[in-house]
Amino acid sequence: MHLTNLNLRQLEYFVAIADAGSIALAATHLHVSQSAVAATLTALERALDVQLCTRRRSHGITLTSSGRLLRERARELLHETADIEQEVSGRRAPLSGTVVVGCGEELAPTVLPPILQDLAVVHPALTIEVEIALEESFWPRVATGEVDLAVSLDHRLPAELTSVRLKPMPVQVVLPRAHPLAAKERVEMRDLADEDFIMLTTEPGATHAYSMFNRAGIKPRIAFRSPTFELARSLVGRGLGYTIHIQQPAGDTSYEGCPLAVRPLETGLPLEYVTVAWSARIRPSPRTQAVIDAARRAWPEGGTGTGTL
Repeated sequence: MHLTNLNLRQLEYFVAIADAGSIALAATHLHVSQSAVAATLTALERALDVQLCTRRRSHGITLTSSGRLLRERARELLHETADIEQEVSGRRAPLSGTVVVGCGEELAPTVLPPILQDLAVVHPALTIEVEIALEESFWPRVATGEVDLAVSLDHRLPAELTSVRLKPMPVQVVLPRAHPLAAKERVEMRDLADEDFIMLTTEPGATHAYSMFNRAGIKPRIAFRSPTFELARSLVGRGLGYTIHIQQPAGDTSYEGCPLAVRPLETGLPLEYVTVAWSARIRPSPRTQAVIDAARRAWPEGGTGTGTL
């Protein structure tokens, strides 16, 4: 195969098709006709002499193994090309385009806002698309470059990702303010053995809670299972038990205004950190690097978030 068989436009169109899952959606994203996208895909397959995807009318496309490989390599090449163009030309135009950031539901409300505020000031033309999901669900997509960055806890990050730490996330216990344990500066796991537990069912909180109880040799008295953080806090405010979390909201009342007491919990487990992570095989593009830099500015040396409330 000669280098002249391929061009960057073909690779750009193919990555758009692979990400969108259909030629029609890719055409919309690229602001070109469906026929142009389909013709480019056909030309690319002919140049490589391989089938990159199967096309089914009204069902979109499905990548073949060759297509999955090309998507990953093409994405790397397109990022490198953008870097080369900017470095060689010396241009420093305002960053624009989209960066996709995956984040867990438990971390997003307290970790992302100062990062997004920083970007709105420093790079106002940059669009940040946030995907909220279980951490494990977007890690493989970060590894392949489909998602640019992940903001998640560090203790289970796969080896395919590179990361930097942003801030520590100590475990905390939330109690009714009138609870006797609220008088303590720090609460130990054994203090909770005979107390009713309101368990968050979202991950990674649920798995993390079980790890803490197992390490302490305690079987929790689960009174309620809550699918959301704020429902758990509201039940605590009503005096129905305690809950455990790593989120760090500024308020000390529930949604209903019931007073709460939040205390550090001694778990015996290593301290966890929030990280920003990206694919170890893909050099961050200027857009992605801008988000990494904003995250480090927003959470300098693990301190409190910067910016204006």
